[in-house]
Amino acid sequence: MATTKKGMTTRDLVLIGILLAAGTVIKAVFPKLPVTPNFIISMYCLAVLLVRPNLAETIGIGVVSAILAQLTTGAAVPFINFASEPIAIVVCYFLCKISFPKGTASNIVRPAVVSFITTFVSGTIFVLILSFVLLARGSSAKYVMIYSVVLPTAVANMVITTLCYAPLRKVLNIKDEEPAKVVA
Repeated sequence: MATTKKGMTTRDLVLIGILLAAGTVIKAVFPKLPVTPNFIISMYCLAVLLVRPNLAETIGIGVVSAILAQLTTGAAVPFINFASEPIAIVVCYFLCKISFPKGTASNIVRPAVVSFITTFVSGTIFVLILSFVLLARGSSAKYVMIYSVVLPTAVANMVITTLCYAPLRKVLNIKDEEPAKVVA
């Protein structure tokens, strides 16, 4: 019989903090290339996949992620992350509710699907808001960035998240039949 999880544990909070801190540091020091993985998104996807917070906690993680992303952004228009990250992490939350096949395939398919779609949603929202602001300022829109930046970033994040997911589950002793439960 499954028990309902009531709030995050200290261990959950520490894990989320470590993941978001790591994502922020890596994003800050990673070379600025035309297409760069968004490590903060990869890490919050891992946090939601591993901890399975409730919706309110998930939104909180999204707001913290937006703050951290704002510290490392080079965007022409500031604060867009405060729209893109909370919305994207809610998408991540609902994607984690989808039933995936159990076993090894789940350790590949689940993080791949969740991180790719979450990154695509975040990036698309970011680009659309940026384009509207630039159009309002009399500049040209950046819709092409959805294909030239967002899709490759989503693929990169998918690879990063998928490669990290199974080892973290093993280290944290999270069982396959109960993906949201951390065994103490």
